[in-house]
Amino acid sequence: MRKFLIDTDTASDDAIALIMALREPTIQVEAITVVCGNLSVDQAVKNALNTIEAVNSYAPPVYRGMHKPIMRELFTSEYVHGSDGMGNMHLPAPAGKPEDMHAIDAIIHHIMANPHELEVVTLGPMTNLALAYLKEPRIAEYVKRVIVMGGQGLGPGNVTPVAEFNFYVDAEAVEIVLQSGMPLTFVGWDVSMGKTFIDEGDMERIAALQTPLAKFALSCTKVLQEHNLSQYGRRGFDLPDPTAMAVAIWPDMVCAAFETYGYMETKSEQTYGQLIIDRFHVHQKPANVTICQEIDADRFKQKLLELLS
Repeated sequence: MRKFLIDTDTASDDAIALIMALREPTIQVEAITVVCGNLSVDQAVKNALNTIEAVNSYAPPVYRGMHKPIMRELFTSEYVHGSDGMGNMHLPAPAGKPEDMHAIDAIIHHIMANPHELEVVTLGPMTNLALAYLKEPRIAEYVKRVIVMGGQGLGPGNVTPVAEFNFYVDAEAVEIVLQSGMPLTFVGWDVSMGKTFIDEGDMERIAALQTPLAKFALSCTKVLQEHNLSQYGRRGFDLPDPTAMAVAIWPDMVCAAFETYGYMETKSEQTYGQLIIDRFHVHQKPANVTICQEIDADRFKQKLLELLS
């Protein structure tokens, strides 16, 4: 049984990614740490607990983390996910409660307690993980691998022309993690806007399942669907966090990827949050990240249907 720690700023696509991990029989979610990003950290904690209750399988401990980025004020995305981050479902207060331990300490604790076994999946800004590393640098050598939803790949950004949301919220945190020596794989927003995009036919197949989790998935993405139509003219919705989760659960689903040296732009207001990808080794520095470019979209969608069934 593989062990995951999931760090999330729980909104609609995060919730679906959590469902995937909690439902996949080969994965044991050891812990869920929550960070600010899409929403305030308190709303994101509530959404994580609500999602766990919706899955109704087992309840990993949930830890509240940072309420703001390291250097900047928090930029949120209710305009993409709804005022509650869950498509304006406005779910009731969950029965579960977060643990007393802070998410930063929880990340350190779980990695050090499971040396070379724990896989970390980050679905939001990397504030919690960066600060955990600064507090205990040994986690870089003890973590098995880190799968990150973040960056724009070789394409455009979705918050600025060059920056993807998670990296834009806290670029300093991403830079700390990039230079930490952790074994990193980045799955950018571009991957979710390609063949993995959930179109109208896919939505019909999800609806036809008629399961509580399928209904939950479509309901929590209602505002995301509206955003895709108004912003990109596409009917359906992108699933950045579930595509990253798919890479974490099924590494052989990756169809195209490359290793490179990457670093973050943190100084310029115009390009803040851009992941600089030195694909042709201009800086002559060793690779510090694997960039995922494409996954098997048909297999991804089939697995998603199975886990929502």
